[in-house]
Amino acid sequence: MKNICIVTAARSEYGLLKWVIDGVYKDPDLELQLVVTGAHLSEEHGQTFRFIEDDGYPIVAKVDIKLSSDDKIAIVQSMGRCSEGFATTISQLRPDLIVVLGDRYELLPIVSAALVLGIPVAHISGGDVTEGAIDNEIRNAISMMSAIHFPGVESSAENLMRMLGRNEYIFTVGEPGLESFLRYELMGREELAENMGLDVEKHWCLVTLHPETRLDFEENLEMVRNLFSEMQAVEGVQYVISKANADFGGVQINEFWETAVKIDTDKYHLFSSLGQRRYLSFMRQATGVIGNSSSGIVEAPFLGIPVVNIGARQKGRYLCKNVIQCNREQSSIHKAFEKMLQQPRIKDNYYGDGHTSAKIIKHIKDYLYAE
Repeated sequence: MKNICIVTAARSEYGLLKWVIDGVYKDPDLELQLVVTGAHLSEEHGQTFRFIEDDGYPIVAKVDIKLSSDDKIAIVQSMGRCSEGFATTISQLRPDLIVVLGDRYELLPIVSAALVLGIPVAHISGGDVTEGAIDNEIRNAISMMSAIHFPGVESSAENLMRMLGRNEYIFTVGEPGLESFLRYELMGREELAENMGLDVEKHWCLVTLHPETRLDFEENLEMVRNLFSEMQAVEGVQYVISKANADFGGVQINEFWETAVKIDTDKYHLFSSLGQRRYLSFMRQATGVIGNSSSGIVEAPFLGIPVVNIGARQKGRYLCKNVIQCNREQSSIHKAFEKMLQQPRIKDNYYGDGHTSAKIIKHIKDYLYAE
């Protein structure tokens, strides 16, 4: 059997990796070595490793990097602890392959450790472009240190070929998050209303606003203030707000939400994490998705849900026709809200068909057993 070490550092990333984890876990030729780190182990971010345990997947190691996103120095220090922790963990587990996804900064020390220790890395969702955050540079650095690549779309695969100077071991497989729409038994509207304390007769909107890591604190706070002012002005809507991630500035955005939602606890419902099934169930029932999360760009088009994408965090990604782009100014957000509330559902399968994990596992096995 080949040992496959899959690393997850955040709630959103686990949601995207879930069916790859599930496939490896159930494959008789593969041994799953699931390692959690980063925000999963942070009380501030809801200790989301518990969702993984609830799903029944065995966690072989927890690498606590004492994550803090209060300032950039603290982030760099946590990366140092991550490097040290994974040097030990990888040497103990001795995996045949390490699988990572995306562009979280925690992945840089993890992949660097694997490179030095001679362990090949499979990178999911490389080749994307997001100019509004330092994710771009991190993602490309991870790709350069990886042996096998699973971009979501052809344009990303072409970017990887140019970057790496080769086309070997680059496989376009579709975005992994779409698979959950096909494989979960999603919750219905009445069940969601009871579970989350919502009015089934009102419009629902899903809000996830992450910091733009190229902006300073005040600019990010201005963005969330302008968004909240528009939310206040719209009647007949209940908002489910999912807290920001562990990027620089996320703490300040979350502190703003914690105070703001107290203004009207019927209108605003704040969650550290919804969990993947409830998150996707709510998205399916929502009138609109608001913020700057990649899930609005990649996953919402699969359902056709109108999306208000604020600012430059996702700049460079392909925007499907359901996405309404606006800047951080309140007047721009206002116009986008007006359009969102009137726009019908426009489905688009640009990011894949929802059958990604089986393709990834097949290519991983071909790669490992060909040696």
